Amino acid sequence: NLASGTHLRGDINMLMVGDPSTAKSQLLRFVLKTAPLAISTTGRGSSGVGLTAAVGSDPDTGERHLEAGAMVLADRGVVCIDEFDKMSDEDRVAIHEVMEQQTVTIAKAGIHASLNARCSVVAAANPLYGSYDRSKKPHENIALPDSLLSRFDLLFIVLDHISPDSDRAVADHVLRVHQHVAGALGIAGQQHHQQAQYRLDAAMDAAEERNAASNAGNRDDGTSPVYEQLAPKLYTNTDGEDVDDEVDPNGNRSRRNVRKSKQTAKRVLSVAFVKKYIQYAKNRVKPELSLAASEYIAKKYAELRTLQKQLTLPITARSLETMIRLATAHAKLRLSSTVEQRDAKVACGILKFSLGAQTELQDEADETRKRKLKRRREEMLELKAGEGGERDDDGDESDAGAGGNADGNGDSAR
Repeated sequence: NLASGTHLRGDINMLMVGDPSTAKSQLLRFVLKTAPLAISTTGRGSSGVGLTAAVGSDPDTGERHLEAGAMVLADRGVVCIDEFDKMSDEDRVAIHEVMEQQTVTIAKAGIHASLNARCSVVAAANPLYGSYDRSKKPHENIALPDSLLSRFDLLFIVLDHISPDSDRAVADHVLRVHQHVAGALGIAGQQHHQQAQYRLDAAMDAAEERNAASNAGNRDDGTSPVYEQLAPKLYTNTDGEDVDDEVDPNGNRSRRNVRKSKQTAKRVLSVAFVKKYIQYAKNRVKPELSLAASEYIAKKYAELRTLQKQLTLPITARSLETMIRLATAHAKLRLSSTVEQRDAKVACGILKFSLGAQTELQDEADETRKRKLKRRREEMLELKAGEGGERDDDGDESDAGAGGNADGNGDSAR
């Protein structure tokens, strides 16, 4: 809040729209685990008053009182809304004020109050047709009004691309998670599980040595380990060969499929450390915007305004504030007291990535529509050409019949 009474929103709102089974809900669950304060809700299971505030009455005295909703309870935190597209229009209108002004104004039953709701909104929604339709433009797949879309700083379209490499990586990770469930030996059998366990134990020993060196000095005084201890079991592919046994028609086994894994053990930050780091960077670091960063952001904002017709989200003054918020957040992550030009470049890159995916999808939809119109036009021309040929044949037959009748009439006259 400025001295003049102007409120500048510092929280970032994000919307994900995409195909089912693309881990949107899993991302929301991870935000719930890492954010210092987070509240989860769903579109169908929440109403407008449930998100903002409701007026109730005391059963004993009959006095009216306010009951805080999810966004008021998540003040200085994050609100995760899953199935955002399932909310009714009346309920979505109720959160417009919260997403921009970050306050909830109540004027009901003789109560007039303004409650703080300074929270970030992370929402996930499905497209209008269940799955994303590539032949339609992004705004035709997203069944949300522009007044609401403009309040989201970032809009990511999550698509289910078919790629052998990415599909294999996802399958390996899911199978590895199921392998290490208590009592489960995996689908490959006891022998394969033991071989995989030997490789993972070796990688885990190496990772524990590095973690011990990194976490040296951590005592039982409330400090958290920087790196996750069990990460090698879930995120490791050891250097070596994975051999698949094949069985020929005679029943003999042969080792033919040899798949070399090139990745090594990864060092993953622990959730407790990430939560503390975010809390410290958010509350203790207050960076100031430098002149170089201001000029860079102003230049990029003017360039985006010229591309307004090619984008899904409207480029308004809110987009300018989005760049400032993203640059400030990046400076906070660096624990810097100044927002430099490199922070502004990262912020503009994130925004361009969000808008670039929409531009590519819109161009793809335009090309698909043009191909359909061209194919339909060719079919119409072929149909008209066929009808014209039939008419010419009918005309020739009628002329021949008329000539024959004239000759017959002449003969009879003679």
